[in-house]
Amino acid sequence: MHGLHRAREHGRFVRPPHYPGAVGSWDDEAAAWDDDPVVRAFARAVFESLEALLRERGARLDGARILDFGCGTGLMSERFGAARSVLAVDASPKMIDVLERKALPNVTARTAPAGADDAPFDLIVASSVCGFLPDYPGTLATLAGTLTPGGLFVQWDWERPEDGEDQGFGLERRQIEAALRDAGLEERHVATAFAVAVPGSDDVMRPLLGVGRRPAKTD
Repeated sequence: MHGLHRAREHGRFVRPPHYPGAVGSWDDEAAAWDDDPVVRAFARAVFESLEALLRERGARLDGARILDFGCGTGLMSERFGAARSVLAVDASPKMIDVLERKALPNVTARTAPAGADDAPFDLIVASSVCGFLPDYPGTLATLAGTLTPGGLFVQWDWERPEDGEDQGFGLERRQIEAALRDAGLEERHVATAFAVAVPGSDDVMRPLLGVGRRPAKTD
């Protein structure tokens, strides 16, 4: 959830105005992250959109093995109480420290990336993360390879208009569609995830939702 910053652009909360990049900058945000009403509103809306998506696709959190990629302080991970297990990974040690202090019984938190020994996952979520990766398509391809057959990958990211200037963050819809396709995922879907008011403001959060399913095994 690192990409979420208090941003207003032309009256809409569409994406962060900058991306600090260094792990240290995210470490500086960790202590107060969970107390930010904008961050909490975003996390709640993301989870509600995930629940709606799972209902539409006939999938369940109950008993699932989940990877929370770019978990921050675990505002998504803490909502996965019905899951069999959650691996929450983030590059910021202080974000992980906050998550570990929550002592969630089914969550393993760490800064090391997920590897082959951790797989497979029934569900991978990436909230406001992929638009800041140095190699988004390559990372997505790697993550897709850790899904179970039929497993879902779901991302939420700030939209960069196709005719907008490149500010070094955000993704165009066509970039998400291409990355999902090139990762070998099926049943792809890219759309606006939700429109939720920013607490204390007239601005609105409108992130993109990207979804793909790993093909089921064939005979």
